Amino acid sequence: MRISDSFDTVSERLEKFNSWKDHSPHFWSRGVELNPDDNVCIVKGTGDYKQWMYTHNLVTTVGDEYYSKKITLKGTDGSAYADTNFASDGILFHHDGSTTVSSSTVYGCMILRNGSATPAQGHDYSDVTGSLDASSGSGRNTTKVLRTNYPRHNDNDSDNTGGANDQVTWSYEWATGDFNTTSIADLTGGCIVDRATDATAGVNAKLLTTFSFASAFEKTASDTLKIFVNHTFEGA
Repeated sequence: MRISDSFDTVSERLEKFNSWKDHSPHFWSRGVELNPDDNVCIVKGTGDYKQWMYTHNLVTTVGDEYYSKKITLKGTDGSAYADTNFASDGILFHHDGSTTVSSSTVYGCMILRNGSATPAQGHDYSDVTGSLDASSGSGRNTTKVLRTNYPRHNDNDSDNTGGANDQVTWSYEWATGDFNTTSIADLTGGCIVDRATDATAGVNAKLLTTFSFASAFEKTASDTLKIFVNHTFEGA
């Protein structure tokens, strides 16, 4: 018997591999099947254990306007569009670099909620129900400013299963003692908002984006929480 007869040719092996690849699901690096629309990555940590969850967001009409102005940096008359103009428009979503929120200072923040809200492109903060940022008592603050050096492209945080050259990543992080939902309703979603303090955001505060979690979940006093929002810019 000629042993060589029992082996496929190089072309046959490549054809088999390509056929297998075409019929195989694509996966995130954490073993979760990829849905390209799920651009919000949620990482809940309990000690050394981490759990990844995914959902998709909706960029609002104001969010689209914000991105177009940031890209062009020009007003309707062609004049330079500076950060002060964004502040006066009320759409400067990351206009403070602090890591904590002061009761008297205005920030661009992510705020989590425990109420139901169906994201819509025209929403402002009055449409986001059940936000926990106004809850009384210590350790109940779910309002967070951006992590240092965000937003950025091609995010290299190993917890983020997104991150690419054509993406802008926004990221927020909560420590174990920031808040917990043990005695209240589980978390159902959140938003990135432009006008917030640790007390509340104004009812007409503008949203960059809003989202609901695929399933509500609890954050205990032992859990950390990190959320990434990966906005992709591609030609269509």
